[in-house]
Amino acid sequence: MPQWVRDEATGQAVPVGWSTPPPPPRRDGLGATARAVIALVVVALVGVVGVTLAPDVLTAAGVTVRGINAPRIPAPTPALVALGDEAFLTDAGRDLLYLSQAELLGAADFAGRCDDRGWLGASATPQADGTVGCYWPDDGSIVVYRPDDERLHGSVVETVAHEVLHAAWDTLTRDEQTVATALLAVEVASLDPADPVHEQIAGSVGDHPEATATEHFAYVGTQVWRDGGLDPQLERIYARFVADRAALVGVHTAWTGRLDDLEAEITAAQEGFEQRYTANAQTRAQHAADTATVQAYRELLDAKDAEVAALAPAQRERVLLSWTWHDGTELPMAPAATTLAAARALLARDDADLAARAAPLAAAEAELAAEEARVTAMVDDYNTLVTQLDPTVQEAP
Repeated sequence: MPQWVRDEATGQAVPVGWSTPPPPPRRDGLGATARAVIALVVVALVGVVGVTLAPDVLTAAGVTVRGINAPRIPAPTPALVALGDEAFLTDAGRDLLYLSQAELLGAADFAGRCDDRGWLGASATPQADGTVGCYWPDDGSIVVYRPDDERLHGSVVETVAHEVLHAAWDTLTRDEQTVATALLAVEVASLDPADPVHEQIAGSVGDHPEATATEHFAYVGTQVWRDGGLDPQLERIYARFVADRAALVGVHTAWTGRLDDLEAEITAAQEGFEQRYTANAQTRAQHAADTATVQAYRELLDAKDAEVAALAPAQRERVLLSWTWHDGTELPMAPAATTLAAARALLARDDADLAARAAPLAAAEAELAAEEARVTAMVDDYNTLVTQLDPTVQEAP
């Protein structure tokens, strides 16, 4: 007996939601001294549980779906047809999608659409902090949150495919579910313990361990692929609903990979900026120190000039001076006027050198300011992007 018949007999209404954990921590912008390189953020989604009708019910004419007269599968909208294409669904998978008449909603319209309707069965109650989609088997509907940024469109496709696979799970016979449950458990156990899918599954299962098998089915179906496929029995089941599962998993890796690429780009830009900033700061500090030294020698020279000028002419002519300049240049013992003139020449040389060094230093600092603005804009863009993964953040005032 299909699961939906057993559920209907008990009067259960089954809300099913796909939740994400809170969005990744926002990246810090570059401060005035740009000291920190931001750690990488792992962006991960958490899944759904779904229930739907058996294939013979979907394709039969003049049947009743959960008490609703459904003589035929509704004609799909162009958007649903496109989603079926992008999710690589088979005809059976498209039947499930089209029957749901899935809605793709922005944050404001999505708010509250996946709230729990009081069912306490095999699905984790949708989370308040990140639900991005749900399937309601009492009326066969699917509701999916659609971020505004097109770069996250892959997350919408994945959410829809995840929901459809949950719906597909309940079309399997009890024996098929038993076999698939064991095989899926082996597949999940073989994944790297650090793979975020483990946390995703745990978040979706929540306090309902009975939902583990269907969560495994949806997560593995949309996120896990190995060359040659998984166990042939599993792949045969998936093939009923997904025509090219490797390509479907590629949807997941593509949009999450884009976030990874942005992370890598930001990190590289920050590290490059940090290196340039540090080198420029050292150059600036050396220039400031040299300027201070030259100024100190200027003041010493002015004082010595004043001291010699205060002497009587006869005494001034007899005064001999020597000087070791700040760079080690030796001014040998000579009449005061000769030594002071030589010192003035060295001072003029130093002023010219400081001026020549100041020009490229100012240009480098202008370039750094522009680069800081560019990297800050990258960080802001990334923060805006990952914030969109959580519709509750979008709707918050």
